Amino acid sequence: MKQTFFLGLVALIVSCKQSESVYDKPYFDFDSLINKQHAALLQAKVTLTKTVTLGAAKEELSFEADSIVLHKELDVFRQLDIINKPGFKNEYKISDGEKDTRSNLTMRRYEALRPSYPVPYVTFYYQQDFNRLYKIESVYKEDNALYRTERNLLLEFDDASGKPLLVRYKLSGVQKMILSDSITFSVDGSFVPGIF
Repeated sequence: MKQTFFLGLVALIVSCKQSESVYDKPYFDFDSLINKQHAALLQAKVTLTKTVTLGAAKEELSFEADSIVLHKELDVFRQLDIINKPGFKNEYKISDGEKDTRSNLTMRRYEALRPSYPVPYVTFYYQQDFNRLYKIESVYKEDNALYRTERNLLLEFDDASGKPLLVRYKLSGVQKMILSDSITFSVDGSFVPGIF
């Protein structure tokens, strides 16, 4: 009896894990983008230079980015994949083909039908073909009993090699913890490919 219960429990846990990670991605596959950039940055043996600001404190760091570092730095951008969850299907208006007035790039924009969604919008900037991405801008909001935060997210790419390679990322915003003051934060990172 105990063995049957244990096997049933294991089967239930495994089936729940699979159903969480596999779903149709109707808008844009952020997980895939981050995975590809992670691999490309590792192959390029990049150096990461980042400036971190928390309130009035500011620090600049520079180091070779290994797999663990890249995972930590880029993981926040995976949160944008929430727009692909089944609950948000058909909940974003898509506009494409508008020219950016500040550059020669074309924009594709996913805009939430309700401003209260965690990701109110995502704007992609590309040249001629959507596969030639140059920039992604978005906002990610989180509000719960312990804290409220809003993060402005930016990814910038260079396609000198024919494929977009992440060269810069930025996240900035404000976080308000319960019973404490709001804190402004910013992380601005640049990747420089290695010489060898």
